[in-house]
Amino acid sequence: MIRGAGLTLAVAGLAACAGTPAPRQPTPAPDTAVARPAPPAAPVPLPAPLPAPLPALAAALVRRPASVRLAFVGDINLGTATLPDGVPPDTGRGLLGAARPALVGDLVVGNFEGVLADTGTSEKCERMRTQEDRPRPPRKHQRQVADTASARPGCYAFRTPTALAPRLVDAGFTHLNLANNHANDYGPAGRASTDRILDSLGLRRYGPLGRIAIDTVRRGDSLTTVGLVGFATYPYAYDLLDIGRSAAVVDSIRPLVDLLIVTFHGGSEGVRALHVPEMAESLGREPRGDLRRWARAVIDAGADAVVGHGPHVLRGIEFYRDRPVAYSLGNFVTYRGFNLEGPLGVTGVLQLEFAPDRRLRRARLVPMVQRPREGPVPDPAGAALDLVRRLSADDFGGTAARVSEYGELSAPN
Repeated sequence: MIRGAGLTLAVAGLAACAGTPAPRQPTPAPDTAVARPAPPAAPVPLPAPLPAPLPALAAALVRRPASVRLAFVGDINLGTATLPDGVPPDTGRGLLGAARPALVGDLVVGNFEGVLADTGTSEKCERMRTQEDRPRPPRKHQRQVADTASARPGCYAFRTPTALAPRLVDAGFTHLNLANNHANDYGPAGRASTDRILDSLGLRRYGPLGRIAIDTVRRGDSLTTVGLVGFATYPYAYDLLDIGRSAAVVDSIRPLVDLLIVTFHGGSEGVRALHVPEMAESLGREPRGDLRRWARAVIDAGADAVVGHGPHVLRGIEFYRDRPVAYSLGNFVTYRGFNLEGPLGVTGVLQLEFAPDRRLRRARLVPMVQRPREGPVPDPAGAALDLVRRLSADDFGGTAARVSEYGELSAPN
């Protein structure tokens, strides 16, 4: 769309230049009068010499991109009022304190699961109430989340009290993705409340249709524009199920920014979803995307990195055309209502640094673990590194990321 508008302006300009030609001037008749010498012309004053360009002016005329440092995490839910004891004490102070040293970068990005609101009734839970005559007991090992307003067992609706929201700023977050299934737990009213709270805190949001984050990173005289666009499988977000249209969205944003990062919420869920299959995934009857094909298509369209979440477990990382694809960063801070047993509690912070020419200069996964009703803490044992190293090799072979004992990530070549 943006390219089309520019093209329309260009065509309009050409049409204005190529309008009806001016009428040809008549050829002047020869003057038969006696020629008289012309009076001497007045001397034309020369223009004053232009001042030498100042360094600041030269820098403004020739913009130089800067290097950019980014940090990414997976799913975030600081607490939910829809469960007994679902809200941490002291408004969550200290919940992210141990992870704060790793959450550093020009942009620090996470996936916010749920809505920020102090009141409301989940439309999702109300629909479930009307669709079934009687409640069904949740399956074994299934997350149990009940909306207190509807008292509906098995209804996965998260309402985070607004008093917890400042903890995101304290932790260092700058951007939050809202393209996920729980962003709509309380319908349009819930999304509007979340938008209002995040805006009041100065946190940038992206993910809903038409909502793309474009920011500038300044370092001395250098400046880089960074774009963030999020995809999911729901009608209020950019649709990753449509691979062709996803590529077109990325292609339309590419000319506007120096660095373009694509995130997504997709794939199956749980301990059985550690591997990335070579086919489309689903969760029950819900389609969740052909993630390998999709990720490579958006990189072909111009993405510099692809970062995923949604399966609630870490997944492997591959390099495609020297661009990193992290297929899932797992649960980062999910205080209540999420199963954290085994690999579900293994997490980390993905740190990326890009050179001014868009080359990936450095990548690192900082290993962490999360225990029930606690926030993420550094993991000296490096379970996340062992898991991602194994999954990457198993799933991607020749394109798998190499993972060092210190968490450094590198392309196979």
